Amino acid sequence: MRQPTDKCLICNERNATKQNSHIIPKFFGKGIFFGTKPRYGLVLTKKVNTNKIQDIIKENYLFCPECEKGISVLETYCALRLDRFNDLRYYNSFNIFKRKEFEFFECKNIDKKIFNLFIYSIIWRVSISCHYLYSKFKLIESDEEKLRILLKIYLETTQEKLANKLVDLKELPSHSHVIIRPRKRLRPPSSMLSAASLNDSIHQLHLVDYLIIYITNPTKLVEVLKEIDNNNLENLVRVGLTDPKLWEKFNFDLINKILK
Repeated sequence: MRQPTDKCLICNERNATKQNSHIIPKFFGKGIFFGTKPRYGLVLTKKVNTNKIQDIIKENYLFCPECEKGISVLETYCALRLDRFNDLRYYNSFNIFKRKEFEFFECKNIDKKIFNLFIYSIIWRVSISCHYLYSKFKLIESDEEKLRILLKIYLETTQEKLANKLVDLKELPSHSHVIIRPRKRLRPPSSMLSAASLNDSIHQLHLVDYLIIYITNPTKLVEVLKEIDNNNLENLVRVGLTDPKLWEKFNFDLINKILK
């Protein structure tokens, strides 16, 4: 068990005194508590018993206050702007595209560098987490270290400082990542919060209203998803859209696999 005298896992310089650090951003997890009074969610395992939780997973003594604040800056910036897709007042903030196989929208008001750092921060945290619910998700050590170094270099305690620092970011890791959600927000959500690595290269995060597929070997990204790969500095941030019924079926099938 980690102690407050241990070094921060990001900077490896200051003591990791921060407690109650979310591994998954709170923004992504709040949907699992929809409609419950008092607030709770269920932890599903192959065991007969299920456990109730009142908050998404937190861990102690992973980060120093400065690095924790840097992560918070990323989350606040991206969560606010992603959530606007559900608000008609911000309709003009997005471009919607239809293809034969799928649809996606572009976010006009999300900085691509900040968004990539945001995704890296989530993937890295889940990979280094000691919690048993994330034990099936793991990057290989070299990929984990690439993301840690980026976070160490670019995390800042204010959005203004972050924007200034990111001017120097010219190159991203040779990875791919896509983010997908149903066309409309589903409540109750008909999905879950989970993480799993399918192999050394392909990793999936199910974040209630979103699915992130993170691939450390870009040749493994299927052709149909290449247009919404966000691991670049050229395009606007793109979010894939899927039919709500397909989203529900996908998640129910996954839950059934977990419980078998």
